[in-house]
Amino acid sequence: MPELPEVETLKRALTPLISNKRLLELRFLRRDLRFPIPATKIRKGLLGKTVFKLTRKGKYILVHSAEGSLVLHLGMSGRFTQNSSIEPVEKHTHAIFKFEPTTYLHYVDPRRFGCLLWIPKGQGHPLLDGLGPDPMGKDITGKEMKFCAKNSRTASIKTFLMDARRIAGVGNIYACESLFAAGIHPQRPARLITSPQWDRLLSCLHNILEKSIAAGGTTLRSFHSTDGSQGYYKLSLAVYGRENLPCPKCKAPVKRITQSARSTFFCKICQKR
Repeated sequence: MPELPEVETLKRALTPLISNKRLLELRFLRRDLRFPIPATKIRKGLLGKTVFKLTRKGKYILVHSAEGSLVLHLGMSGRFTQNSSIEPVEKHTHAIFKFEPTTYLHYVDPRRFGCLLWIPKGQGHPLLDGLGPDPMGKDITGKEMKFCAKNSRTASIKTFLMDARRIAGVGNIYACESLFAAGIHPQRPARLITSPQWDRLLSCLHNILEKSIAAGGTTLRSFHSTDGSQGYYKLSLAVYGRENLPCPKCKAPVKRITQSARSTFFCKICQKR
């Protein structure tokens, strides 16, 4: 699944292509993805209208017009490609957008876990309303996160980090990498993390996300930006996917455990419980 840096990379790639541009044509090639596509509402709110900005909330991209916002989520395998016509080029192309003058964006999603939704101006949406603060934002502090975690009796810090209601958009890769950088064991109870540890962890998370965005994301499976380019931060991963390989700090073998049905990678020497 594309993680936060891939989504941010896509948002930045889309912005110069469609910001301050009108949507001239729109085709939907199926009625649903993860959820039914509200095609009539999207056409009414976006077709013929000018996009005035794009924003990101967690792993969702919002395309704003005067009438409301198109909500994009890539799911497991979704991606946008820039092509030269309104006709589908690839199998599993589900929506095609033409922005002025001749920008064609094709939404391709083989597994169909992504979504295209519409939020009328001034309204919220259940998928977004319950999200926690963005790890790239300035409104997230160690003190606030310690307070948030104090009543979390059973959640480990790794599970807590990946709970979008606590922090929006932290996926498995960046949870593992930031915990390693901060020297925190992934099984440590979230309620026992101190404010200074939270400050260090949030700083590590922010820095790792920034570096990944600069590199274009991790691209472990199928993520591409609109121009087809892949991210290369995967070359800098310290522990994720490196079971039994030497830790880059102490050379002990990287360990893998399962938490909440997800693989967790860590160093038992550098990350004490």
